[in-house]
Amino acid sequence: MIGRKLQERFEILRAIGHGGMGTVYEARSLSGEERVAIKWMHARPFAANDPDLLRFVQEARIVGALESPHVPRLYELAQDPDVQVPYQVMELLAGEDLGALLDRVGALRPDAALRIAAQACKGLAVAHAAGVVHRDVKPQNLFLSRQDGGALVVKVLDFGVAKIRRASPGAPKGLTAPSTSMTDSGQVMGTPLYMAPEQLEGAKHVDARSDVYSLGVTLYALLSGKPPHADAKSLLELLNRLVSGPPPSLADAAPWVDAAIRAVVERATAADKEARYRDAGEMLRALEPLLPEGADLTEENLVPVDEASKREALVQPARAPDAAGRGPATELGAPGAQRWPKGRGIAVAVLIAAVIAGILTLLRR
Repeated sequence: MIGRKLQERFEILRAIGHGGMGTVYEARSLSGEERVAIKWMHARPFAANDPDLLRFVQEARIVGALESPHVPRLYELAQDPDVQVPYQVMELLAGEDLGALLDRVGALRPDAALRIAAQACKGLAVAHAAGVVHRDVKPQNLFLSRQDGGALVVKVLDFGVAKIRRASPGAPKGLTAPSTSMTDSGQVMGTPLYMAPEQLEGAKHVDARSDVYSLGVTLYALLSGKPPHADAKSLLELLNRLVSGPPPSLADAAPWVDAAIRAVVERATAADKEARYRDAGEMLRALEPLLPEGADLTEENLVPVDEASKREALVQPARAPDAAGRGPATELGAPGAQRWPKGRGIAVAVLIAAVIAGILTLLRR
């Protein structure tokens, strides 16, 4: 692909990322010096109802319809006439994803973690308002895009497994649920370390609150340096933990984090989705009082928690819960309380078996 000219409009310069469905390249416009990203599907024959093709086209429809500085711009969806492979022409981003940031820096100071989470909420809130559920929120799909002047803007990436649940009154024109299913019955979508428990039960149980859970786990990782179940020794152990109870307490993993912040994380990652924030917009409103200076972000904010900062935070008095319920949740049923739905524990073995069967099916393809 390097050096190839697409329809005499773009020249492919280099590969910048690989995924399950294709590769992302940096390209140069042949009509000027503009640089863009080309998301190219793996070349192979595509039937009209091929699930991968349908997802790729739907991703373009979703990204093209969501107008937010926290979602990459889509310029066009096209097809190479020579090999009949579809591709997306998108905004080229400079920076790094949160997965790379965590590997490089580790646990961030709480103010930086909150700013990142708030910006991610802004992008997801636009999607949720349009009836779109991302289904794979994780650090690798949240990108810190460097802007002119030094600002960093969080971009929500990869809507390739997103689901359009409904046509909401405020949804952009043309953004409606597909008539053809793109997911096999019982197929699990998402990344286990950041996946909400209900995602193991199938697509019909997934809604905006599932994205809230995944974003809550991401915020947990930003604050503590790793996601809640990072120490699981196997996929089987990880899935068992996921369906058997709430995540380990952030108070144990990062005791220097203020109680008001912990309460937001606990509510976002509540085992029972009825106890979570309804969507990313509601989670954003819970974060805003914790960010009196706003959510603007620069490289200077991306500072790891040092031992002095931990000791300083530990001696500060914890904040009491406010009128909105932000703060330590000590009663079952209070905002942020970790309630486990009745009956889910009984299905642990069945769910794990179904997931493993699905993974083995994919490996055999």
